[in-house]
Amino acid sequence: KQWYQRRVAITAGIVLSLLHYFHKHSSYNRAIDYALNVPHIRNQAKQLAESEGLLEKKFFKGMSKEEQRLLEKKILRDIVESKLDIQGGYQKPEWTDILAFQLLMLPFVWGKLAWFHTKRFYKYKIRKEEFDEDEKDYRTRMCIGLNEVQWEAVSEEKKDSLYKKELWYEANAEAYLEERKDTERMAKATNNKYKQQKRMAKKDKVPDNWND
Repeated sequence: KQWYQRRVAITAGIVLSLLHYFHKHSSYNRAIDYALNVPHIRNQAKQLAESEGLLEKKFFKGMSKEEQRLLEKKILRDIVESKLDIQGGYQKPEWTDILAFQLLMLPFVWGKLAWFHTKRFYKYKIRKEEFDEDEKDYRTRMCIGLNEVQWEAVSEEKKDSLYKKELWYEANAEAYLEERKDTERMAKATNNKYKQQKRMAKKDKVPDNWND
């Protein structure tokens, strides 16, 4: 019976791992497809492809229009995958992303995380040291709710605007979050008001056949 339960558990683990991997792969492909439809990203990819001579007419000679379209799409997709930052923290899945591997690595990850926060506590709470650049980065991305990969995808211009707010200080972070909540509430209220006005206008609209 124990052997059977162990076999079921292993099989379930393998199936879940494969599902998890394929889900990540599917999300990645959707992100690339979306990026190819964003004008400035597509233009960037096209410019890079042209500069490398990948879109020269000789490569498309003898092809139908559909075949040319598909080949161009593949070239641009390869450019986006390998050379352009599509934002959002999307990365091509690797074998290390498999759930079973991540579960095996969990004790190591937890240990590394515990050591990281222990060092931070000692350095900034006990010794009262000034925040270094890594700590400022960490506190800033924690404030806006991004993981490391997503933070790397943020443009330098956006990072600079966040650095100017000095969100590594608790008071500044709280003020920023409150301001963001207010902005979201105002946007929601404006949106609801607009929807309400639209409903009222529709309700009060005189039918086209009022004088029939």
